[in-house]
Amino acid sequence: MKTTITLSLLALSAAVAACKPQPATQPPAEQPAPVATAPTQTEAPPPPADWPDEPFRATRPTPPQVAELKLPQVETFKLDNGLEVYLVRNDKLPTVFMNFEFDFGSVSDPKNQVGLHSLCLDLLDEGTARLDKVAWEEKQADHAVLVGAGAGSDTSNLTVRALKRELPAALDLLAEMLREPGMREADFERLKDRRKASIAQAKGNPSSIAGRVISPLLWGADHPYGRIETEKTIDAIQLKDCTKVVGKLKPGGARLWVVGQVTQDEIKQELASRVPEWKGKAPAKANVAAAKPRLGSVFFVHVKDAPQSSVYVGHAGPKRNAADYEATDLMAEILGGSFSSRINMNLREDKGYTYGGRAGFGYRRAGSTFAASSQVRTDATGPSLREIAKEIATMRTSDAKPDELFRVQEGALLALPAEFDTPTSTLMAFRQLKFYGLPLDWYDGYQKRLRAVDIAAVRKAAEKHLRAKDFVVLVVGDANKVLGDLDAIATEKLFGAGGVVVLDADAQPTKRPTE
Repeated sequence: MKTTITLSLLALSAAVAACKPQPATQPPAEQPAPVATAPTQTEAPPPPADWPDEPFRATRPTPPQVAELKLPQVETFKLDNGLEVYLVRNDKLPTVFMNFEFDFGSVSDPKNQVGLHSLCLDLLDEGTARLDKVAWEEKQADHAVLVGAGAGSDTSNLTVRALKRELPAALDLLAEMLREPGMREADFERLKDRRKASIAQAKGNPSSIAGRVISPLLWGADHPYGRIETEKTIDAIQLKDCTKVVGKLKPGGARLWVVGQVTQDEIKQELASRVPEWKGKAPAKANVAAAKPRLGSVFFVHVKDAPQSSVYVGHAGPKRNAADYEATDLMAEILGGSFSSRINMNLREDKGYTYGGRAGFGYRRAGSTFAASSQVRTDATGPSLREIAKEIATMRTSDAKPDELFRVQEGALLALPAEFDTPTSTLMAFRQLKFYGLPLDWYDGYQKRLRAVDIAAVRKAAEKHLRAKDFVVLVVGDANKVLGDLDAIATEKLFGAGGVVVLDADAQPTKRPTE
């Protein structure tokens, strides 16, 4: 055996040596240059050369006209239990997506239990009485489906995603979740701990603190959109409260949004056969008041040794169904909605204060808020606020440039198909229309309305929807480095006469920090 191995190694060594290149004993002979020959019958002649001075290069290619948007039809019908169904048929893929929408969310949270509906809907999809958390997830994985629940500010949702062939299995799980929810104490406490950990994490840097504190300033501390979760409000929620919340998931007056390879008859049959006992009236949507912003003051949250400052300048805005929505949207895009916007070009490209600055309107069911924001160098905190104020004033008092309007108009028209590039995004676009009280055919004339916006309409929207004075201003940063400049801005009354108000990370008044 040893002899065989030795011989094999010797043979391998010899083979390697034979392959090794040998040193040249004399320089290689110079090879003659190849002789050009005419192409044979089987060879194609080379293509003609393109030269930079050819006449056609002097004219820029003209882009084609933006195609008219063609949207699918929305089929609407109502089930016997009062559930309103909105169906978008899509047969390109064998998939089905369902979203059950109920008109209650964080706006219905009691003041001392902010986070109630969100926490309770998170608990609902942790399992059923029969299936614990792990078994529930495994059961979904067995069928490659997703069955979930969640709550936003105005609505709560149950979602189902499945291949067409697995839809019955997905609806079986949904029915079990509705009929026999798990609602385990251990899951409840785990979710509460996780929620409180997220709150603590949100208080850890200027950006997340600003995102947390700006809502009560723009909407009002007692406004349903202005309340924020704290450790105290989460601790006040009990498991029995979640049982009551889940009990509000009734079909009457709720909406079911469906997109995919499914028909009306299939929806009726699949639901009726699984939850025949699912009846009752869902809560009506809450009547949410207008915003009550805390105007005229410079609000400040201290973060020791913060490497940069987070700045916000804002106020209340129009409703989503306002008649001048298109002009307002394009105006906001010019001011701060894109990389080429005025605020970004000023703060980033011209001044070098930040990596980016933005501005725009954030819409909710009851209204909107305007906010211009950025994360800026600490030493540029005050100057950034002044530049933002200048850009807002300029937007109100002067016309947009033709190339600015052309850029945002064309951008909006060209980007529109992306809002409908998937079945899910198509469904969500229609769902938003219903949410804001707009007709389902609102997009039919949208492109025409966009093209009709002119410079005068942009100027009018700016004058109407951007404030000339009294803003909500929030700065989060290191007091030792920025408070002096903020005091100077308050003395100038650049944003109003309210002075500097110091808050903590829960938006509560606190003492002015000392050195």
